[in-house]
Amino acid sequence: MDQTTYFIDRKKRLEADIKKIEKKLSSMPEETLVYHRQMKNGKTYITYFKQSFINGERIRTLLTKKKDIKEAKLLAQKMYLSRALIDKKNELKCIEFYLKHRKNESYYDMLGTDSPYRELLVIENSIADEWEYAPYEKSTDHPEHLIHPAPKGEMVRSKSEADIAQSLFSHNIPYRYEEIHDIYGSPIATDFTIMHPKTHKIILWEHFGRCDDPGYQNTIDYKMYRYIRAGYLPGRTMIITYEDSTHPFVFLDAEEIVQKYFL
Repeated sequence: MDQTTYFIDRKKRLEADIKKIEKKLSSMPEETLVYHRQMKNGKTYITYFKQSFINGERIRTLLTKKKDIKEAKLLAQKMYLSRALIDKKNELKCIEFYLKHRKNESYYDMLGTDSPYRELLVIENSIADEWEYAPYEKSTDHPEHLIHPAPKGEMVRSKSEADIAQSLFSHNIPYRYEEIHDIYGSPIATDFTIMHPKTHKIILWEHFGRCDDPGYQNTIDYKMYRYIRAGYLPGRTMIITYEDSTHPFVFLDAEEIVQKYFL
């Protein structure tokens, strides 16, 4: 995934959010909430009013904290949602402009291993290059799940993994996909085994998707128990990322992590 694909996905989420907010606002009162702040004896006091307009005349009704607190909360929520709606519509407008005028140039292809330009653009690191493309024991489990193309001509299991691979590849960071390691006595196919381009140290990167799937929790527990017992410390010698249906992992997340750990 590149930045353009990210914004296409973001556009869909914004459109869904806007639709939900507009539906919720349609059932809320027409009045708005205003407040008055005053100081008395060194203390700050806030008074809330319900405001409406009748025949062009502004009408304000005092809302007492004890009697009208529910109505005040509802009007405050309406104000919050109204401002959120304005912000999301503005972001959507900006993204639509971006998508209309943005034209992607496939410059990453020039870094491919079969590209005649690679040797002119990349400072070759013989240790890293030899390691990256040397044969290694790779997972053969469920090949039917390998449906997402990655930049080195391989297929990976999820869009998030494709984002990680794209980010690593675009920064010329050597990696192996699903290399099998002996982790505390168990063979585990780590999502990404990475050689740091500067130190040549090996760093593992596991991405756990479907975290809201109860059945998947066993996989997370199984792997993390062994990684930690084997001496891999998340955030130090290992990278762990997560996502679920409401918190997706996107390309810019991968870029942020790559920038932090490798560049």
